[in-house]
Amino acid sequence: MNILEIRTLRGPNYWSGYWKKLIIMRLDIGDYEQKPTNKITGFYGRMKEVMPSLQKHGCSYQEEGGFLKRVKDGTWAGHVIEHFALELQTFAGMDVGFGRTRETDELGIYNVVFAYFEEEVGRYAARAAVRLFLELAEEKSVEEIKQTLAEEVQEMREIREQVRFGPSTGSIVEEAESRDIPYIRLNDQSLVQLGYGVHQQRIQATTTAKTNMISVDIAGNKDATKKLLGEMGIPVPKGYKVREEEEIEGVVKSLGFPLVIKPLDGNHGKGATVGIENLEEVITAFRKAKDYSKFIIIEKMLVGADFRALVVNNQLVAIAERTPAHVVGDGKHTIQQLIDKTNTDSRRGYGHENVLTQIDVEGQTERILRAKRYTLETILPKDEILYLKTTANISTGGTAIDRTDEAHPENIFMFERIAKIIGLDIAGVDIIAPNISEPLRENGGGIIEVNAAPGFRMHLAPSEGIGRNVAEYVLNMLFPPGKPSRIPIFAVTGTNGKTTTTRLIAHILKGSGYTVGFTTTDGTYIQNNQIVSGDNTGPVSAQLVLKDPSVQVAVLETARGGIIRSGLGYDHCDVAVVTNVASDHLGMKDINTLEDLARVKAVVPRSVSPKGFAVLNAEDENVYRMRKLVDGTVVLFSMDEDNENISRNARSSGISCVYENGFITLLKGKWKVRVEKAIDVPLTYGGRAEFMIQNVLAATLACFVHGISLEDIRVGLTTFTPSTAQTPGRMNFVEMGDFTVLMDFAHNPAGIIGLRNFINKLSYEKRTAVLSGVGDRRDEDLHEVGRLCAETFDKIIIRRGDYLRGRNEEEVFKLLQEGIKESGKKPDVEIIHESGDAIFNAFDNAVKGELVVILADTVSKDIEYVNQYRDKLNSIELSKITADQKMNSHNMK
Repeated sequence: MNILEIRTLRGPNYWSGYWKKLIIMRLDIGDYEQKPTNKITGFYGRMKEVMPSLQKHGCSYQEEGGFLKRVKDGTWAGHVIEHFALELQTFAGMDVGFGRTRETDELGIYNVVFAYFEEEVGRYAARAAVRLFLELAEEKSVEEIKQTLAEEVQEMREIREQVRFGPSTGSIVEEAESRDIPYIRLNDQSLVQLGYGVHQQRIQATTTAKTNMISVDIAGNKDATKKLLGEMGIPVPKGYKVREEEEIEGVVKSLGFPLVIKPLDGNHGKGATVGIENLEEVITAFRKAKDYSKFIIIEKMLVGADFRALVVNNQLVAIAERTPAHVVGDGKHTIQQLIDKTNTDSRRGYGHENVLTQIDVEGQTERILRAKRYTLETILPKDEILYLKTTANISTGGTAIDRTDEAHPENIFMFERIAKIIGLDIAGVDIIAPNISEPLRENGGGIIEVNAAPGFRMHLAPSEGIGRNVAEYVLNMLFPPGKPSRIPIFAVTGTNGKTTTTRLIAHILKGSGYTVGFTTTDGTYIQNNQIVSGDNTGPVSAQLVLKDPSVQVAVLETARGGIIRSGLGYDHCDVAVVTNVASDHLGMKDINTLEDLARVKAVVPRSVSPKGFAVLNAEDENVYRMRKLVDGTVVLFSMDEDNENISRNARSSGISCVYENGFITLLKGKWKVRVEKAIDVPLTYGGRAEFMIQNVLAATLACFVHGISLEDIRVGLTTFTPSTAQTPGRMNFVEMGDFTVLMDFAHNPAGIIGLRNFINKLSYEKRTAVLSGVGDRRDEDLHEVGRLCAETFDKIIIRRGDYLRGRNEEEVFKLLQEGIKESGKKPDVEIIHESGDAIFNAFDNAVKGELVVILADTVSKDIEYVNQYRDKLNSIELSKITADQKMNSHNMK
């Protein structure tokens, strides 16, 4: 058995209409293709013993025990491994429910698909599930398997804690999702973008884009905080800032016991010690705090309970009473046994997986035990409370009780005033007081700290009392009612015309006053500035645009490869355009038929929001069928106004865009709105380039349904020229003196046919093609490209392509030549391996009135070769003119 590939899908995809986060494991099950589970001796029994919880898996029976029945009756390894991967994640605290296993066209090779919550855990689960199957199949002892399983589950838990959002960040992201506010994780920690483009807001844990950094500095300096609050009439404990150990004794004499020691600029309780009762403990705590700060705060310890008040946008939203991790003696059990018993509480888990965290024994606990002359083997007296930590953090095993509803109005006013004094948009105010139901000025309580980026966990899921959705208030602050979080997204897919359509839509939108970010096979652009070059049609490039804070509208070319590899880079779009589905890239990644390819492309219109529009090609049945998957409104385009699908759409008062009587025309039910004559649209070359007219129809319709005015659309159509600047490598004509060069990206049979139909309308005495073979095509596709070129051109120069993708160049050359031969035509054929040499050879041998068509491979390189040659011709022409001028001057003398 061999794992061939593990891919991670992170957005809308072709495997599931609901689950965006999926692992795709391509698995060769080897000899197990001939050994279903009912033919593996003892497999069923060992599996039940190791994972009895699989009883809950309904599988295709959709009832408990369904999967076990499948295993008992006999099913294949890939299917079993899918269920193992799901259950392993459940063991690790991540209950995911979607899985699917499908055979491929290759015997014994399966795609095992299952959902995940955390990507790294999902990938680990895939590998662990394969190991588990093999151990069960190869009759390893059950006890050994259980031991390995326990270790792997713990490893997954640890990975989860390393990579997942913490409770605070996670709560904000979940609240954003509930409001349909998209998010992008900007690093592997807690830096997150909420919203897209110009409407985005950023958070880092509970620090937001609105958090004042001066206020953060004040809160981080505990001495400055206490001084500022004290001067503003807020009760604070007496204390001093100390740097050297020699200063301690005098400070202690001034304050008396009990004391609190903490770093000047610490947070989350790090380095803090409370309840210090003697000088020896002071020195130990001082040295511990020194690990976190040069200056140390020594202050009088207030008497009472530990409270945390959370203030968001100057409004008190929650109060929790915090208690450090502790055990209560029963006079029978040791301290270690009491800790173990406490950790059996179902509410406690590893890290942040449950409401409470398991109590662990580390240096702080050991110091507390030594100070009390206890060990872990000490039997704790009955009813004695032993605090195991010096701080009350939930993450170290502490507990929290919600006290929000008990707060006295005077205290609420004080806590909100403190947040204003420090200047924090989100503030955690730490209080020591007997209670918060009485004014602090009356019960002797005080403020001991103000925290920037306070944790939310104690409020979200207290161990007692009501959980408070404090993230709601953060989202209310960042996105108040009426403030948008999204920018319009246009997504363009299809086999041909994607890039031109994308660029034309972007051009029209820019002319309408928007700042546009768009992605193409040539690069990523913000307005007219190229930010990144290369094929940028995948999810990473899409997110680059969506992360740019200046972008008001995104236009995203969305290609097959990115969808298969990672899914979409956005959750849904406002306008989806599907130009066509034609034979291209078939035979790759188990996409073998046009129907398979259509299923991949359909991910884009399926992602249209309910208020959005899917712009579909009415003439392409594979595209037209996609209308059934669209939640939004379907609109159609066609070169034929009498197309039955267009007529049906008109009868139901739908919107379409057609080419009729030489016009680009919108149909609104039975009414026609003529937008522009095709001959006045430069992209159509006087109406002769039909495939370009199709692109114009799609772009016109997409902009119209989005609300762009007809005047802005007309201006955009008539000012968009097919040049190397606006449409590089797409129908670019360059005059070279006696001959003409046409550069186009046609690289599949459908593209070649469209180009041929256009060229046949032009009058050139000779036609030459510079052709490159692309490796990621089926043999029959390369044959067809060769055949079509032979029927179109008098001479063909074959060059090596930049995208061989595993194929040998000689193999590609042979397939193209076979296609040329099959045509029955006899064009001159020459092989020149280097692209530049092939292009220059065609130019050097071009005759007057010849058309040299460069079927662009790497567009930017080919444009550079053409410009080099044109500059050379211009230089020669300039030299001739200069020489003639000198000769004329000499003759005049």
